[in-house]
Amino acid sequence: MMTKQEHDASVDLIAKQTMIADQREANQQMVSVAIRAQESEERYRTLFDLCPVAVYSCDSSGVIQKFNRHAAELWGREPVLGDADERFCGSLKMFLPDGRFMPHEQCPMAEVLNGKLSEVRNAEVLIERPDGTRVTVVVNIRPLKNQRGEITSAINCFHDITERKQAENQLGDSLTKEREMAEFRELFIGILGHDLRNPLSSVVTSAALLLRRDRLNAQDAETVARIIRSSQRMTQMITQLLGLTQARLGGGLPIEPRPTDLREVCRNVVEEFETIIELEVEGDLSGTWDTDRLAEALSNLAGNALEYAAPGTAVRVEAHGDGAEVIVEISNQGEPIPAEVLPFIFEPFRRAQPREKSATGHLGLGLYIAREIVLSHGGTLEARSLGGTTTFAMRLPRCPPVG
Repeated sequence: MMTKQEHDASVDLIAKQTMIADQREANQQMVSVAIRAQESEERYRTLFDLCPVAVYSCDSSGVIQKFNRHAAELWGREPVLGDADERFCGSLKMFLPDGRFMPHEQCPMAEVLNGKLSEVRNAEVLIERPDGTRVTVVVNIRPLKNQRGEITSAINCFHDITERKQAENQLGDSLTKEREMAEFRELFIGILGHDLRNPLSSVVTSAALLLRRDRLNAQDAETVARIIRSSQRMTQMITQLLGLTQARLGGGLPIEPRPTDLREVCRNVVEEFETIIELEVEGDLSGTWDTDRLAEALSNLAGNALEYAAPGTAVRVEAHGDGAEVIVEISNQGEPIPAEVLPFIFEPFRRAQPREKSATGHLGLGLYIAREIVLSHGGTLEARSLGGTTTFAMRLPRCPPVG
């Protein structure tokens, strides 16, 4: 039988063995945690270095604690970690996007760490490297806080957008130059058209006087008549050039609406052409429109239809009322407008068919000006070309919008 002293010694031995086992297990757990922590740290460092964007972190005072190789490449240098003189950013100098100098103490990282900004998303900063080159970067900064909500550090992820900015600037410069050239070209055309109109009018007037005197033989009379016809075509071209300039530079064609019967406008336009145009009108065609402008639009559309109509076929003009609108359709039979041309048919200097020159001496502005006139009345002008029939459909509200 075990004595009390032997029993107590046995209990002490078991307790010591248990403590040793527990300590050994605790040590093993601590080693395991340390190994996992080390592995986690290594994975973090690997991810940090392999991250495809530049990354660095600062403590609460702005001292740089870590940075990856992409950050060093964009900075063009490697700052000394923990150096109190290396604060907020590892770049040599920083500038705002407009080129103004930005001290490190006023950079986005500094403003996040001092609490002025809660975070930074997609802010542009211009970095200057030691070799004098500059890169534009987009920065994203987020603070890290402890359980008491105090900022302990911040992380900045940033990437280079220099090439994108250069492309944007080049595109902007190119668009600006193109716009300036277009404005100059149209202004020049407008001035030229205005200056040509008066002397051309004198030519037409003088030729008409010669023709009325009845002192010319048949050959001379035909020559004078040809001068008048050519001058009238030139006058029409000049009118179109002035219309183009006014529409482009003046924000649209001005109109002077007044009570108008579109039936009379259509009839007068059809009668102006020497060839036969079939006219069909029905219903109420009254409205408030600029009579002269609508006549110009209809004349342009009818002239275009005649130019591209197949030989021996008729051009049709149909007009009818449709409630608060009046619809006019001008149709011709002939070669259809190519599908790739149709979406751009109303652009200046466009032609329905690729020809070296217009048979009537037009510049390719008639459809553009016709649409501008219709738009000025608050209407629409559309083109469709199916089954050998091309139709231009004009829809006009009876009362154009004010302003």
